[in-house]
Amino acid sequence: REWRPPPLWGLGLIRDVNKHDNLLHDGRARGFAEAILWHGGEALQAQRGFKALPQADRDLLIQFLESL
Repeated sequence: REWRPPPLWGLGLIRDVNKHDNLLHDGRARGFAEAILWHGGEALQAQRGFKALPQADRDLLIQFLESL
């Protein structure tokens, strides 16, 4: 009954391996920022925190995810 996300290892390789960057269980998120923004429920606080970040900090977070 719960969605359990896979480990974050290899996130930065998704585009190279899968030839797309569709994320979430149904592929509706195009990239990391959309995946974060689509979250709610238990992740709503994290989503709101991401939205509150200055754009430069959002970009740094995305760069970090791409480095994994």
